[in-house]
Amino acid sequence: MPEPWLLKTANLLQICVPLLSLSAYLPQWKKILRTRSAHDISLRAWLIWTVSSLFALCYAAVQWLINQQTWPLLISSSATVLCVLTTVALVLFYRRRAGE
Repeated sequence: MPEPWLLKTANLLQICVPLLSLSAYLPQWKKILRTRSAHDISLRAWLIWTVSSLFALCYAAVQWLINQQTWPLLISSSATVLCVLTTVALVLFYRRRAGE
């Protein structure tokens, strides 16, 4: 079994993932909202990221059900899914609005 300090450090780092991820999504969202266009954004890539994020969330949920100690991974994966779905929604909204 790993040392308690190592587990606490790993959990803290995992909690930082959605915060860092959010900081990466914000410029993309800002550009879409500012230009009111999603023409140059690959919807196919974002849909693949959606599936990948959902797989990661399923893994995190199963791990949490098994040992109830992976809540940082569950929170991180949930936040990532939310961010990816927000991006997909923005792309679809502005493409539909532009008649694409």
